[in-house]
Amino acid sequence: MRSQRLSSPFHPGPTVPHWVNRLVAGLLRSPFHALLSRTTMLLTFTRRKSGRRYTIPVRYLRTNETVLTLTDSPWWRNLRGGVSVDLSIAGQNMRGRAEVNTDPDDVEQGIRAMLRQAPSDAHFYQVRLDRHSQPDRASLKQAAQLHVLITIQTEHPA
Repeated sequence: MRSQRLSSPFHPGPTVPHWVNRLVAGLLRSPFHALLSRTTMLLTFTRRKSGRRYTIPVRYLRTNETVLTLTDSPWWRNLRGGVSVDLSIAGQNMRGRAEVNTDPDDVEQGIRAMLRQAPSDAHFYQVRLDRHSQPDRASLKQAAQLHVLITIQTEHPA
């Protein structure tokens, strides 16, 4: 089962400390959001158990009405089954519907797409790059086992 692999004792845990997420979220909400908003957005959703709203900064790739993001953190479980989410991208708020994809081949393609946009993000996914900034096949396959791909279809402004 995919979720068991993601919670493996060998998994290093969250990639980014909570205090960094709070700092980045504050910057993305500020007039200075342009410093980060080309590759980082705010994703807001409702937690299943508590019903509380949760906002987290995530790296993203947007193509027209489709937004992709990846995570190795357990918060993705709140998005299973397709849920409404709010996004803040480049200072603009919008709504969307998130779908979780755990298929390793699809996740691998998502990681490749994200790395084409920002090769320097390879460390977030634990992927090694060769001297031409191409992902190492073995580390890419391993990263695809540890991450999930989240596809968000945007609907309209929030």
